[in-house]
Amino acid sequence: MSPAFTAFLIMISSCTSLILTLWLRPRLPVHHEEAETRDLIKTATGMLATLVALILGLLVSSAKGTFDTASSELTQSGAHIINLNRTLVDYGPEAQPVRALLQSNLASVIERIWPEPQSKTVPFAKDDASATRAVAEAIRQLQPQDDTQKLLKTKAESQLNALADGRWLLFEQMENPLPPMLLLVLGFWLFLLFMGLGLLAPRNATSVLALFTCILSMSAAVFLILELNHPLDGLIKVSSGPLRAALVVVSR
Repeated sequence: MSPAFTAFLIMISSCTSLILTLWLRPRLPVHHEEAETRDLIKTATGMLATLVALILGLLVSSAKGTFDTASSELTQSGAHIINLNRTLVDYGPEAQPVRALLQSNLASVIERIWPEPQSKTVPFAKDDASATRAVAEAIRQLQPQDDTQKLLKTKAESQLNALADGRWLLFEQMENPLPPMLLLVLGFWLFLLFMGLGLLAPRNATSVLALFTCILSMSAAVFLILELNHPLDGLIKVSSGPLRAALVVVSR
């Protein structure tokens, strides 16, 4: 499920519990409004609120860490690409086809992850692995004419390997979705939390509006967690700046 749909389900669940409680509360027997019962509900609601706050805080921190890691990996990838391009420039005109292939590969990756709204047709690579293999094969086909070019060819192959390793690490880290059971338990806790708050809240529009605002905020927090946990797709993405800067350098 998409982050927006998951957050929407949690919001609907919490709203349902609150509305159900507000509807049911006037119909409860009088002894359910006793002070001892209200004190117990306050204690249970406080425990649930603490659990929800703890879990949301940990998930936000973890998701932000994933987002920052992806941003750092992209910055390193941009640096690797610039260094590889510099090595190919030093190699000489014979490496120009490799540079053109590297440029095409980089432009394809940027367009696939951060597509321009006005774009219609883009020469996508089939996948990053095949595109990287194509660049590696082009480097292997270079025929060094002296010791300097031999060293530069070896250096280029090492830099490409570092770039490929970083890219695979990035995509492996991105394939780390939250366990569905964790979201299910969190949604259940929120259901119970707003049920308890509905039993304690005064019966007026201000209280109901405040509770609905809390529900919206909790759902927004879940949405942010899920979005930050997938920084290469969705509405919240890492910046394309490092790779676009590398593309400018490679295109010169």
